[in-house]
Amino acid sequence: MKGKVLVTGANGFIGSHLVEGLLARGYPVRGLVRKTSNLEYLTGLSLELCYGELTDRQSLYPAVKDIDYIFHTAGATKAKNKEDYAKINEKGTENLLSVCLEQNPNLLRLVYFSSLAAAGPADDEKPLSETNECRPVSLYGETKLKAEQLVIEYSQKFPTVILRLPTVYGPRDREALTYFKLLKKGIRPILGDYFSVIFIKDVVTAAILCLEKDIKSGEIFFVSDGNCYSFDEMAEIAERLIGVKTFRFRVPKPMLRIYAFFLTKFAKGQSIINPDKIKELTQRCWTCNINKIRDELGFSPQFGLAEGLKLTIGWYKERRWL
Repeated sequence: MKGKVLVTGANGFIGSHLVEGLLARGYPVRGLVRKTSNLEYLTGLSLELCYGELTDRQSLYPAVKDIDYIFHTAGATKAKNKEDYAKINEKGTENLLSVCLEQNPNLLRLVYFSSLAAAGPADDEKPLSETNECRPVSLYGETKLKAEQLVIEYSQKFPTVILRLPTVYGPRDREALTYFKLLKKGIRPILGDYFSVIFIKDVVTAAILCLEKDIKSGEIFFVSDGNCYSFDEMAEIAERLIGVKTFRFRVPKPMLRIYAFFLTKFAKGQSIINPDKIKELTQRCWTCNINKIRDELGFSPQFGLAEGLKLTIGWYKERRWL
């Protein structure tokens, strides 16, 4: 029987797809979710649910007990201030790591889902590699990098791996949906120059490789679909799929900052378009290369942007999200 996997944030966009992928591969799965979580995408799946929060250290003890592997996907992607980001991304990760060491020191591997934001933007359109110095430009990126450093510290105590993801898209994702809704209205904002992305099914493939391959503890891998795209390339593919023509314009940075300020001030809840996110959106290049994960783990992405967007936008239409 395959080892049991804990997925933190199991009800989320990435987490729910990971749960499905693991179950399909025959792994028993335990999902860590909050009591207030929407479990729509876990309904009918044969996983064990464990209720707890990263900020509540005591609630993590039953989550990690008798677990062989951990996929740590839970985190804060939007918050009011650095303290709120740090509470989840840094302190929450530290809670999980310390509880693992205390409750389950024989853990076979913990895979931490980090972000390209932890490394920062690329210079001169040259995609980042794992050897580049990290220079995050946002509070989110800073706290993800701090969490990475904690994971590396614990790599001496039990095996760990870090996956750095660019923008992840696919069915169930609500963040990229905002951009596609603008396109449907005939508006094509240009927010940067070049970027890397990855379709959710390729994320699942890369993650499972991190369980099944022999990897030195503490390794970091960038993962994407292997290409670099412009906003125009993405928009033109999406326009054809949505069936619209759009007005193209580059958004001035001051306008973005003002929009984010008022959206944050008056929106209900936390918006993904906030002053901290604007620091990322106003950078020219968010690109990474995947030579390391290709060479060392044999990762081969199966979904380019055209195919991935077709599946994503098709799903949005079926759900009447778009």
